[in-house]
Amino acid sequence: MSRFDNARGPRDFYSGRLNERDVLGEFKPTPEGLKAFRAEANERGYIARGRAIELVRKFTKEDPTNPRQPFAKELRLAIIDELGLEDDKDLDRIRFYSAVGTPLDVFHGVDGWVEFVPEVGTPQMVTLDATMDPEKIEHKADIIVQQFPDPEEDEKAFFEAVEGHAADVAKRLRPSVKAMMRRRDGQAA
Repeated sequence: MSRFDNARGPRDFYSGRLNERDVLGEFKPTPEGLKAFRAEANERGYIARGRAIELVRKFTKEDPTNPRQPFAKELRLAIIDELGLEDDKDLDRIRFYSAVGTPLDVFHGVDGWVEFVPEVGTPQMVTLDATMDPEKIEHKADIIVQQFPDPEEDEKAFFEAVEGHAADVAKRLRPSVKAMMRRRDGQAA
């Protein structure tokens, strides 16, 4: 492979959008979702952040408890391990959503998110921004996913990166998970 190529194709043809899609997956709305996005968007395609999140959550075709992209799938599983969740119902409380290509991505800088859905209360989100720019500092998402290794090129580096990001996400979700467990055990949250 030449220095002008990477594992996913020639650099000239490999854009940030393709990187986002390869790492986090691509949002694919249901037909009703496409109509809802069009109805909500202004002439520039803008939708407020909270509403864009609701629409992605409601109208994604992909199962948020079983993402297809290797990074998304392995990240979700690693977060579950980090949080010590074992019960099937609790495993399904960790969900992954891709927002690549949606107004949430375009206008709000959020390419996807992981959320924990407690038994009581609102879901807790950790937002992600996938980028090819190793110098990127400013971002609107909670966590930047930079220059992610291709699992077919370097499986060890891929899983090390997944584990690192999973630890970051789990750290942000842990207080909500612990509160749910205390509530479940009859202790005051």
